[in-house]
Amino acid sequence: MRSWTRANVNVVSFSDEVEFGVFVKRDYLQRIGYEGSGIPNLQTLAELQWLHLCSLPYDTGYILHQPYEDFDMPRVFEAVMKRGGVCFELNFLFHRLLVEMGFDAHVNSASTALPGGQWGSEIEHMAIRVRIDDVDWLVDVGHGSVAITEPLRIDEQAGSVVQMGTEFRLATRGEWRVLQYKPKGRDWRDAYRMKIKDRAISDWNTWREELPPDADPVVPRKRRRGVENGQVTLVANLFRSIIGGEETVKHVRDEAELIEIMTTYWGESAPIVGYER
Repeated sequence: MRSWTRANVNVVSFSDEVEFGVFVKRDYLQRIGYEGSGIPNLQTLAELQWLHLCSLPYDTGYILHQPYEDFDMPRVFEAVMKRGGVCFELNFLFHRLLVEMGFDAHVNSASTALPGGQWGSEIEHMAIRVRIDDVDWLVDVGHGSVAITEPLRIDEQAGSVVQMGTEFRLATRGEWRVLQYKPKGRDWRDAYRMKIKDRAISDWNTWREELPPDADPVVPRKRRRGVENGQVTLVANLFRSIIGGEETVKHVRDEAELIEIMTTYWGESAPIVGYER
């Protein structure tokens, strides 16, 4: 699908000196570096998604320091534009952007795959369904683990597609559509499952109540962003990169190595939050 020029994927930089207020489409597009035509078609959608993944990373640090109870547009916009956010913050804003640009966009809920074959609650993760020329596409800029890097067609007959060397597909299990991914030389893995059912943004106002009693959404700290030809994630001291479909996983040995990774991929070296020896 990709025929457009890829984003500048240099180090993400954040500054408290830059002021963002209420949601402004122009500021949003400038922040992610979009300079295209803005025509609400598949090419524009794909470019916006990739730029977003590279520019506004997934990061649980915000909800770690500021309890989050509802969707306050100015507060979420300010925070995400400066340093990224978590799934419903990122996809909440991206959905708003798409609607303002003329896309037929809707939010869907999803539950992430957990260890032991378990799943999160039905209203946990937020994803976006966009309809273009009578075809539905899955779009996601807020998944905390391995993420699709461009729109994925929601069609039982679509099969798998390769995005930057990694295969993705939507498998059907009863009433669920399961997003799966497969790096080169690896088996298929579940990312999350969803029902093709439109939700209201307000459905996430009580998202904490949907978590298991012993679950902590911010410990350990989780980060993810798009990089040239792939993506990287950092969960506590576990660093994963998938570049061109080749997956590398390593345990960070000490804080010096952690700082190097954070500086290289997230443009910051402090504070060190969520590091586990």
